[in-house]
Order: sequence, then C-alpha cells, then structure tokens
Amino acid sequence: MRPDRLAAAAVAALAAALLAVPALAADDPDPSPSTTTVEVDDATLRWGINNESNNRAHDPTSVNFMSAGKVADSGGAKIDRAAWSAESGGVRIEKWDGTAWQPATWAGLSTQSDGRALGSATAGTFSNHNVVFGGGVGTVDTAAGTAHIAWTGDLTVLYYSGQSMFYLSDPVLDVADGSGTVTATISGFAASRDGGTWEPVSPRTATVAELGSVDLGDATGFVAEPTYVGVRPDLPADAVPQVTGDAFSGSFPQSWVDAMDALGMAAFWYSSGSSTDRFKVPLAMTVGYDASVPVTVPTPTPSAEPSRPPLHNDATEPPTPAPTVTATVTAPAAPVAPVAAPAVVAPPVAPVPSTGALAGVPAPVSQVALAAAPTSTSAGDDGSSSLPWWLGSGCLLAAALVLLLPVGGSGPGTRSIQQ
Repeated sequence: MRPDRLAAAAVAALAAALLAVPALAADDPDPSPSTTTVEVDDATLRWGINNESNNRAHDPTSVNFMSAGKVADSGGAKIDRAAWSAESGGVRIEKWDGTAWQPATWAGLSTQSDGRALGSATAGTFSNHNVVFGGGVGTVDTAAGTAHIAWTGDLTVLYYSGQSMFYLSDPVLDVADGSGTVTATISGFAASRDGGTWEPVSPRTATVAELGSVDLGDATGFVAEPTYVGVRPDLPADAVPQVTGDAFSGSFPQSWVDAMDALGMAAFWYSSGSSTDRFKVPLAMTVGYDASVPVTVPTPTPSAEPSRPPLHNDATEPPTPAPTVTATVTAPAAPVAPVAAPAVVAPPVAPVPSTGALAGVPAPVSQVALAAAPTSTSAGDDGSSSLPWWLGSGCLLAAALVLLLPVGGSGPGTRSIQQ
C-alpha cells in the first residue's frame, strides 16, 4: 500500500474510535448516585419520649401523657377528655397492650398495658404510649451513611394532666458519619409550681435527641438509642444536676434542657436527685422508611425497676398466716349471766318434831341458804372478791340453825316460837 493511502486509513480509524467513546460512556453510567440514594415520602418516626412521660405524676390525682395535635391553652388547669386527641393530621398516639400497638384511648392514659391502674409516681408502672409521626419526606443514602427526613405535625406533651405542657412540632432527622440528630420546634406555656405563672413561650428550635450510633444498612429503617447517661447539662448554680455515673444519671441535649427551662420544666429532663430520676432516661427511637413496611419496634417492659431498693426477708420459709377469725358483734338482749356461786352445803338437820310447836317454821336451812345466795361471785375491776356476800350468807345460815333447834326449857340458849 502506498504511504499516502496508509496514512489516510490510520486517520479514518482514529476518528471512528473517538466517535465511539461517548456511546460507550452512555452504556456504562456511574451506579453509585442512583442505586444507593432512596427517596422516601411516607417515612415514620416513632418515640415514647421516656417512661416519666407515661407515668403517674407526683400529684396522685394526675398523670403525664401525650396528645396528638396542639391542645388548646388550658390556662394551667388539668385538661379533660374533650381537649385530648388520639390522632391529628399525620400524628397519632398508640398504646402497647401487651401484644400489639393499638390506638390510644383516654382511659388508657392512666392504666398499664394490662389494664391495671398506674401505681404511684415511684412504683415503676407506666402507660406505655408512643407518638407516631407519619408522612416523612426526604432521602436516605445507605452507602454514604447519610439521611435527611422531615415530618410535619404537632405533639402536645402534658405533665400533671396539663398543668405543665409544651408542643413538639415538625421534627427533622439528619444522619451523617454514623450518628444522627433529631431537631424540632418547641413552644408552649411557662408554668410555675405554685400556679402563679402561666404565659406563652415563643417557639425555638431544639435538639430533641442525639443518636449516638445509626446503621442505615437495613432497607426498612432503623432503631437508635438517644444519648443520655453521663451527659452533664450546663445549668445555673442553684440547679446542680446529679450526674453520678450510674445507669440512669445524665441529661437530654443542652438545647432541649434550655427550652424546657423557659417552660419551667427543666428538672424533668436530667437527673436532679428526684425519686423518679431513673424514669427520665429517653426511650429508643424508631424510623421507618415506608409506612407500609413494618419495622421491628422495641416493646415496653411490663414495668421498670422501682426507684427505691427492694426489701429483703431473711426468713427461709414464709410465716404461716394466722387463721382468719370472723366475729359478728351484736348488742346483747340482756346482761350476760354471771358465774353461779358455789353451792353451800348445810349441816345435818335435826328431825322435825311432830308436835305443832314448829308449825309455820321456815323451810329447812339448805333451802333458805340456797334461796338467799347471790347469783354472782365475780370480782370487781381491781380483782377483789365480794366479801359482803359471804358475810350475808353466814348470817342467814346462823339464823336458820337457831330456828331449827329443839324446843325445850327456857334456859340459856333456848327460844320459844309463838304462833
């Protein structure tokens, strides 16, 4: 082949190769952005906040609970059934009944999962409710370990049946570098313990939960534990937190505590030395990417450990209970019959003469003595015997003996009985 023709063929081949490069690139796109990023539009956020928010209040006539939507301003009074809602918009309240999550009821706010009434504030018995925000919109990138999901809706958290309450609105989840943060808008009413203050508080954004470890690898969602134990909040000098390093001492995030402080509720969200400190620890938070695909949700335990150490009995066997005695007390119809006096044994009686000299003589001494004997020998309040009764009995006996002596002369010791 001539050199000029060879050069022309080489140029033509090079041009064809260059034209084929864009087509090859189009057939082999970069898979990372399109296959690991998932768009979500019906994500769920489920949370029970903490056990203290499902507990009886220290005032035994009130409880702590949640309501869907914004409960109207109560002026600091306890709310009634008409003000409470189990569902509002995309927000609902559910109760664990021991086997499944069920729609909440007004009556269930003050009962345990098995229907029994809540115990005292320190008993460790809870109503076990969750709030569920639905319709979350955002993206999840499992390969990059990032997520951003936002929900729209309102939750009202009520303590002392509404004498203290606040609103949690429009939560947002952000995950990066293996950890997550949930923020929300907090507003409500400032309340004082003595009931002298009740005024609106301006909304502010606060960190609701810091999720220390988040695994986005599951295609359905994840469960994460908010950090609390060991966290020490920055508080005024007169409100020193009791962070001792045990299993329940710590705090919610600082911005949350600050928001609660403006509402007069800060001490409910960190260990303050209260008898209910162990119930303040936040519960696990569950995020589902699609409401139609269930996520395994941690179920509440029947009850928490009591806030006071249990009492121990060193006895190896339980004591045998005493028999139950049932007594019916009725008013007596008559005085109780006293104890009968001991019988008086009379001395031998002389034969009665057949003459009429003894006609009309009283009955024999044995009959006289017994007829005259009193019917009671009971002791007095001081325990002494009835001495006068014995003296009287002796006198009657002596008189009967005199009457029964044989009739004879009129010498000493004799007596004539005239008719």
